[in-house]
Amino acid sequence: MILIAYASKSGFAKEAAEILAKTLPPAGLVDLVDLTQKTPALDGYDSVIVGAGVRVGAINKAAKSFLDNNRVALGSKRLGIFISNCFADSTDEVLKSSVPEELRSSAVWIGSVGGRLDTARLKGIDKMIAKAASRAVKEDQKVYDGLDHAALEELASCFH
Repeated sequence: MILIAYASKSGFAKEAAEILAKTLPPAGLVDLVDLTQKTPALDGYDSVIVGAGVRVGAINKAAKSFLDNNRVALGSKRLGIFISNCFADSTDEVLKSSVPEELRSSAVWIGSVGGRLDTARLKGIDKMIAKAASRAVKEDQKVYDGLDHAALEELASCFH
């Protein structure tokens, strides 16, 4: 059994998790859980993929708590970790500051699956922060404009 647990604010991490759930065979042996709604028990899962959206340089708090609170159990599973972020050059820094080192080193796949700075998907303070971030983009900065399907395929291939 494979668990795909995600936490998403703007919806890109959720979308990536849903694509992974459809990609991973065999059907029916993959559970998809929104960490902002439920904290799953890890018993019965051989493999776990944890995904999170990024806001202000850190992963979603629900995903961070899940990783921190389950680091021992996750260390004994086949583990994949993905983030959905819009700033490609911030991936390593976000992962280093948000994911415990022992999980980063034991994961069979860890990285970004892309994303987009999409203010239309946000409300309130999140929308204001995103607008400020979009104005701060530097000319040479690599910005994702959607999900990176090649990265999703690479991640999925580690769990076939």
